[in-house]
Amino acid sequence: MDVAAVDRVTWGVLRGNAQRLRRRALAAGEPGLSLRVVDLLEQLPLPYEPNQLPEDATAAELAESAREPLDFVDDVLKRHGIGCRPAPADAGSDGTVVLRPSNRFALQGALTIGLLALIASVGVSKVAFLVFVPVVALGVWLVWRQSSRVDRFAPRFVPRGRILGALLLVVLLGIATVGIVQPARTWMRSRGDVTNAIALSAQADAQLAAGDVPGARASVDQALQIEPGLGSVQATAQKVIVAESAANLSTQLAAQAAYQRAEAAFAKQEWQTAIEQMTALGSFADAPQRLAQYRATAATTTLAQARQALAAGDAQQAMKLAGTAASFDPSVRDRQLMQRIFAALTAG
Repeated sequence: MDVAAVDRVTWGVLRGNAQRLRRRALAAGEPGLSLRVVDLLEQLPLPYEPNQLPEDATAAELAESAREPLDFVDDVLKRHGIGCRPAPADAGSDGTVVLRPSNRFALQGALTIGLLALIASVGVSKVAFLVFVPVVALGVWLVWRQSSRVDRFAPRFVPRGRILGALLLVVLLGIATVGIVQPARTWMRSRGDVTNAIALSAQADAQLAAGDVPGARASVDQALQIEPGLGSVQATAQKVIVAESAANLSTQLAAQAAYQRAEAAFAKQEWQTAIEQMTALGSFADAPQRLAQYRATAATTTLAQARQALAAGDAQQAMKLAGTAASFDPSVRDRQLMQRIFAALTAG
C-alpha cells in the first residue's frame, strides 16, 4: 500500500476510528477481532506527512520509514486500551492481527501515577503517604478488576489506555487530598499548636511560682499567639496580669519610700545621700526635677560654706568645700572665690 497516497485524517477522526475498533473488539469476545494490517492502516493512517527520504536512502532508512505507519497504529491501539497480537510491525502490512481490549495499559498508567504520588508524599507528609497507600491500591484494583465499570463511567473522550488509568488515579488522589489529607493535616497542626500552648502555659505557671514575672509574661504571650482561645492559656494570662499588677504596686511603693527618704536626707542637708537616692529613682514622678534642685542647692550651700571657711582663714577647708560644691553641680562656680583660695594657699 502506498502510504503517501492516503488522505490525512484529523486527530478527532482518528480517535473515533480507534474507539469503534475497541467496541468491535469488545463485541468479538475472547477470540478477539481479527483484522488485516492493511485494513488497520486504512482506519488508523498517519495524521501527518511522513518525512521524505532522500534518493540515496539506505536500506535501514527505508525499513524504518516502512515501519513508521505500523508503529503508529500500534501506539494508537495501546493509547485506546487495545492489545494487538502480533504487533503490526511484526505481522507486516500483508499480515493479520487480533485485537483484544486490554486493561494492561490503563494499569500501567495507574501504577505510574500511584508510585509517583507515594514517592512525593514520603518527603511531604506522613499523613499524605498513609492516606495515599490505600487510595493507590483502590485505583489499581479498579483498573485491574473493575475495568468494565471504569470503562462505563469514564467520559467517552478519554482514551482507555494509560491515560485512563493515570486520570483515574489523579481524580482519586485529588479527592483524597481535599477530603482527607488536608483536613487531617489541619487537625494535627491544630493539635500540635494546642500541645505547645499548654506547655508554654505550664512553663509560665512555673516561672510565676519562681518569681520570674517577666519570663512568665514572655511565655504566656507566645502561648496566646498560638492558641489565644485556650482556657488554660487564658487562666495563666490572668495570673500573669495579677502578678504584674502586684509587682508594679510593690515597685511604686518602694519608689515612693525611697523618694521620701531622699527628701528627708535633703532636709537634713545630707546632700550626697539625698542626691544618690534621688538619682536611683530615675524617671519616677518628678525625681529628675528634684535631683536638679538637690544638686543646685547642695552646690550653692557648700560654696557659701567655702566662702565662710576662707573668711575664717582656713584656705584648705575652703578648697575642699569648693571641690565638693563642683562635684554636686559643675555649673555652679565662683572663679573669684577660687582665685582667692589659690592666693591664700600660695601665701600660706
